[in-house]
Amino acid sequence: MRHVLPVSLAARAVPLLLLSVLSASCSRNPPEPPGGGGAGGHPATGGAGGHPATPGATQGSTHGSGTAGEAATDAGVPVDAGPDAAAPPGDSAWKAAGWLDGCQVDVADEPKKALPPLRWEPCPGGAPGCTSLAVDWDHDKYPRTASPSVVRWGDGYRVGLVLQRLGDQRAGVYDADGTPLAAWRSKDYCLLTVPEVGHERVWLGAQKVGVDAIASAYLVSGYDDLAAASQPIPVDVSNRGLRASDDTLVLSGPDVGAITIYDRISDKAREFGPRSGDDAPSIDRMHPVGDSAVGLAFFEDRTTEGWIWNRKAHSIEPLHRAESPRILVDFTSDGQTLVWLEASPVSDDGLHGPSTLWTSPFAAAKADLAPTPRRPGPVIGYPISAVGEGFYAVYAIGEKAIHVYRLSDAHHWSFKTPPEVFDLQDIAHVDSREVWVWVRGGIVRQAISELGAGDPAP
Repeated sequence: MRHVLPVSLAARAVPLLLLSVLSASCSRNPPEPPGGGGAGGHPATGGAGGHPATPGATQGSTHGSGTAGEAATDAGVPVDAGPDAAAPPGDSAWKAAGWLDGCQVDVADEPKKALPPLRWEPCPGGAPGCTSLAVDWDHDKYPRTASPSVVRWGDGYRVGLVLQRLGDQRAGVYDADGTPLAAWRSKDYCLLTVPEVGHERVWLGAQKVGVDAIASAYLVSGYDDLAAASQPIPVDVSNRGLRASDDTLVLSGPDVGAITIYDRISDKAREFGPRSGDDAPSIDRMHPVGDSAVGLAFFEDRTTEGWIWNRKAHSIEPLHRAESPRILVDFTSDGQTLVWLEASPVSDDGLHGPSTLWTSPFAAAKADLAPTPRRPGPVIGYPISAVGEGFYAVYAIGEKAIHVYRLSDAHHWSFKTPPEVFDLQDIAHVDSREVWVWVRGGIVRQAISELGAGDPAP
């Protein structure tokens, strides 16, 4: 289960904050990859918030920049709504959730009135297997939604989403038939995260932002008790993005290059990154899978390593490093296979050189890793990717194309989203059936079976 908030809707934003719902920038500004700064001395080479490995990157990402107040204003989020007004005609009645002091979050009595259903229609241009979200509700600005969280559910998908409706920022969890199971809204200086949907549980958060204080609260609940969830976990960390599995929450923050990992089973949280030790690298894009989380570590000499966290030890350690002068530019896993791209360091145009796709059966220790080069990969900048059910999808900004790989045999397909739905911002989900892409115009789904024969590994 993958997700980062959109800075867009209130923004995926503040040097230390940024909720999940704000985790993906709605603008066409470059990403704010993690850099150094703070104790441990990992200065960014690309300016404030720059990434040691990707200075000057030119593509959008799930990390935003600017202040939360600016992001909220740009996204049309009401930052000072004042007293509650009567519900507009046709809207749900609401009651206070009470998660976070000074942060007004309400839960809907009737989710189907609070949120529009998810309805899909053929993409503009009629590309085979391509459908897009029908945005048939009131909305103020682009992007029209946040980047969704998605989980396979029977023959369909459950979805977590944030959107604008009736002047509010609203979050919801949708069933496989597109009807909302639960809905929340926020007011004043309060921002909601995109609900992270899993096979058993949902994670949701809220963040109070302002010039004098920042506070956060996160909840986890089974599907049957979503509307009644009210007890936050013992973590108050402002974040720039959020990813979760059923039992693990990964927050990008509080500082750039830092992550906080919360283990639901042990009820423990720990921060990793520059502040955790003098030699600690900056950490980014940790993806929780099973009893582990994997992602990239960045060093001040502009090299990278794939690192892994495991539940048993509650520690993080290096797993793999590319042979110099190449570096890892993405490192992730679906829990069965580790997959990564190796390429030359980033150039002045924000792009790496031609990459190579590598895989290994999943391993929790360096000694058990079996790295295997599979085929040439695309040219990418800051990585926008997803992995699931033995498939890996990654965006090549120069081509404006999404490349899809079946990890069992490295078979490859590629496609582009219709230009009418605007620029790609995030790959929200991939599995053996579909790729879900977040664009400024909404959400696009592409059936892999409709991409044609593709091409086998050379």
